[in-house]
Amino acid sequence: MGKPILGYWDLRGRGEPIRYLLHYKGVDFEDKRYPADAVGFEEWQRDKFSLGFDFPNLPYYIDGDIKLTQSIAIVRYLGNKLGLDGKTDEQKRRVLVAEQQSVDFRDKLRSFVIGSEYEKTGKEAFLKSVQPMFQLWEKFLGDRKFLAGDDVTYVDFLVFENLDYYRLFHETILDDYPSVKAYFGRMENLPELQEYKKSPVRRPWPIFGPMAKFGGGGDPPKHL
Repeated sequence: MGKPILGYWDLRGRGEPIRYLLHYKGVDFEDKRYPADAVGFEEWQRDKFSLGFDFPNLPYYIDGDIKLTQSIAIVRYLGNKLGLDGKTDEQKRRVLVAEQQSVDFRDKLRSFVIGSEYEKTGKEAFLKSVQPMFQLWEKFLGDRKFLAGDDVTYVDFLVFENLDYYRLFHETILDDYPSVKAYFGRMENLPELQEYKKSPVRRPWPIFGPMAKFGGGGDPPKHL
């Protein structure tokens, strides 16, 4: 049997947390990246309906007979397979709640930088609007090392990536949330993530597709 294949655009987006998880667990996989341009789109269209997916989409994950699409389905499947979905019922509950909250948290920023509100509302108004979400993460974490407790779970890679998006959007956004900031530092300094982040295979920018008014291309922030 060959290596598992993770297919996604050549950017961070919904694929990066899955890459984090696979590198964290030392999985030898093929990181199939489609260029985020017309050439890559045509390549994906050629592959889209020939790989045997129920619902063809990016990202996708192929491991032998296992063929998955939808980023949450992939990361949840891998979390279960690799023992990163919580050890107790309470940890599993926290993982599922944080997983779904991470979707809302990511979409809040992505919708803003893609939609018309980016020019109409302005950055300061947006930052004020997301304060309640950060306050809830601060309370949810409390004095825990990771989201479910003392151990890393798959949801940590989702939330860590989301926090990094917000940090890139506004460099000091974590400063008002000490538990969140400390958690971000613990995740960032995981040796397995450091190894991946320093490797030539990682592409730290862009974070979104080219339609985004922030994070979709151009020069990255200086604090990348």
